[in-house]
Amino acid sequence: MTVSKQFAALLSILLGIVLTAIKFSIAIVTGSLSVLAEAVDAILDLVATGVTFLAVRVADLPPDDDHPYGHARADHLGALAETVLLVAAALWIGRQALERIIWSPVRPDINLAVFLVIAASLIINLVRVQILNRATAQSQSQALQASALNFSTDMIGSLVVLVAMAVVLLATWLPIPEWLVLRADAFAALCVALLALYLAGGLGSRAVRALMDDVPPDLNRRLTHRILDLPGVVPDSARVRTRFVGEQPHVEVTLSTPRGRSIEEAHQLMADVQQAVRTELHKADVLVHIEPARLPAEPYATTVYSIAQQIGLRVHNLDLYQLADCVRVEVDLELPGDMTLAEAHTHSERLEAAITSELSGCTVVAVHLEPRRDDVQPAVRYTPITQQVAQIVQTLPEANRIAHVEALLTDIGIIVTLRCNFPGTLALTEVHSAMAQIENELYRALPDIARVQIDPEPAAYLEPTSRHPTPDTRRTDVDIAATA
Repeated sequence: MTVSKQFAALLSILLGIVLTAIKFSIAIVTGSLSVLAEAVDAILDLVATGVTFLAVRVADLPPDDDHPYGHARADHLGALAETVLLVAAALWIGRQALERIIWSPVRPDINLAVFLVIAASLIINLVRVQILNRATAQSQSQALQASALNFSTDMIGSLVVLVAMAVVLLATWLPIPEWLVLRADAFAALCVALLALYLAGGLGSRAVRALMDDVPPDLNRRLTHRILDLPGVVPDSARVRTRFVGEQPHVEVTLSTPRGRSIEEAHQLMADVQQAVRTELHKADVLVHIEPARLPAEPYATTVYSIAQQIGLRVHNLDLYQLADCVRVEVDLELPGDMTLAEAHTHSERLEAAITSELSGCTVVAVHLEPRRDDVQPAVRYTPITQQVAQIVQTLPEANRIAHVEALLTDIGIIVTLRCNFPGTLALTEVHSAMAQIENELYRALPDIARVQIDPEPAAYLEPTSRHPTPDTRRTDVDIAATA
C-alpha cells in the first residue's frame, strides 16, 4: 500500500489528538507523574506532528527563482524543530521526576483504567510508527523519520510507565519496599526523559549534519576515483563536491582534460562523468566543469592550435620543422579581408609571441596572413572557362581520374573546381602530391585562374570508357550574360 507523506502526517495528528485527551484525563484523575509526563509528551508530539505536516508540504514544493534547489531542506528543519520540542519536554519531565524522587515522593492512585489507557497508547503509537515508517521508506523524508522515532520512544516510555504502575499495584500483595513504591512512578518518568534526550540527540545531530551539507566521509573519494578512471581525464585533476538537498544529491565536478579536444569530445567526457557519478548516486544532478590542460608530452601542433584558439584566432596550414638549433613554426593566420595590414600585423605579432613564450627552447615563428571571407559571396558559373579547363585536363596524365569540372566567376577572380577519383587505399600524401601536379598544370595553362580547388573522392581505380571529363554545362540567365 502506498502512503503519501501528507496523509501519514495528517493521520498522525488525528490519532495524537485522541491520545493526548485521554492521557491528560487519566493524569488528572490519578495524579501520576509518569502519566502526566506521557500526556505532556503527547502534546509536544501533537505540536511536532503539526510541524512535520507543514514541513513535508513545504518540502514537496517545486523549485522556484528563490529556491533553485527546491524546498526539501524544510524536511530537515521540521526534524530539527521536533528535536527542540523533544528536548524541552524531556528536561521538564526530568526536573519534575527528580523533585519527586528527592524531596516529595508521591504514591499515585493507580487503577485498571490507567493500564487500559497506557495499553491503548501503545497500540495507537504502534499504528502511527508503522504508517510513518512506510511513508518514510517511500519518500525518504527525514521529518517523517523523526516522527516515527519520536513515537517509538513513546512506546518504550509507555512500557516503562506500565512497569512502574505494576510495581505500585503489586505492593498491595507483595513485600515491595515503601521507598520504591513511592518513587516508582517518578523513576519511570525519569527513564522516559533520559530516553527522550538520548534519541533527540541522535535526531538533532542528523538534522544539523544535513543542514550543514554533511556527506559520508568516503563518498567524494569514491566518486573521485571513478572519475579519474575515465579515459581523457588528466591524472589527479578531478575535484568533487557533493551536497544533499533532502534526498536529492547535487554533485559538482571540476576536472582537466588534454587541450586540443573538440567540443564533441568534451561533451562526451561530460556525459561519461555524469554516468560514473550516477552509478554511485542514482538520479544525482551532476554539474561538470572541464578545463583544458597542457601535458608535458603535448605535441607542438596541439600547442599551436590551442594557443590560437585561446587568443581568438583561426589558423591552418601548420608546418613544423626541426632544425639543428631550433624549431620552426610556419602557419597561415586567417583574418578578415577588409582588415588593414597594420591591424593584421598586430594579431600576427600576438600569435608569434604566444607561441614562442609557451614552446620550450628556441622557436622561430613565421606567420602567413590569409584573408578570410565568412560571408556568402556572389558567383556565377563561367561556362567558357569550364570547357577550356575540360580540354586542358584531357592532356594530363591524371585525366582518367578527373570526373567533374566546374568554373566560377567571383569578385576575386576565376575559381576552378575539380572532382577526382583516387583509390581509397592510397596514402593522403600521395593524393595531395597528385592534386598539386594537376593544380600546377592548370595554373601554367591558365594564369588568370585565382584558385584551383580539387575534391578527392575515394573510389576504385577503373579505366573509364572515355577520357573526357564531364564539364558542368548548367547555365542560368546570369551565366549567359556573364559569358556574352
